[in-house]
Amino acid sequence: DKPSIPYNLYMASNKNLTTNTAQNFILKGFNSIQIGLYILMGIYVINAAILGFIADSNPLGMLSIEIIESICMFMVVLVVFFSMFAVFFSSRRAARKAGVAVWNAASKKQFGLYTLAVILGVFLLSLAKNTEVNYATPFFLGYLGLLMALFNNQRKKAYDLLVVICLLLAVVVFIIPTYWYSSLLILGGSFFVYGIANRK
Repeated sequence: DKPSIPYNLYMASNKNLTTNTAQNFILKGFNSIQIGLYILMGIYVINAAILGFIADSNPLGMLSIEIIESICMFMVVLVVFFSMFAVFFSSRRAARKAGVAVWNAASKKQFGLYTLAVILGVFLLSLAKNTEVNYATPFFLGYLGLLMALFNNQRKKAYDLLVVICLLLAVVVFIIPTYWYSSLLILGGSFFVYGIANRK
């Protein structure tokens, strides 16, 4: 008997994949859980940096506010790009498992628009932060909610609820800026729960 080829190696080498016309990058299951975890880890680091900066006994207190802001922005960028990678790799794996090529005209357009939206979002977030630091979190939440609404190709009530949560949290933090940390915790938890509820 010929030795069997591991499934993952077979899929990686399989070139006979059909092409569909759907947008193959979908938020669901494990990638949503990953995004939730990335958000939670990111805001933990950001909150720790801020608390360390205002604490007299912490070495971070010797840094300038500009460096602390740069650390926070760097964490936001990391979370965004790791989240994009999570959606890409999980969607590619699911497409190959179904015998479908992940790249087609629709998915290429979708990925390009995502990339442009992310670059624009990071730029506008930096402007919001420089204008008034309290605007940063509500802008992030509002922009994320609008982005998810515009790129909604799933038409699921759970997905729509996730969009509503983002937008409501943006309003809450705009009115009460001190709720920024709690709101981002809720956001990360929402992605985590959405991923568990939409594993298939």
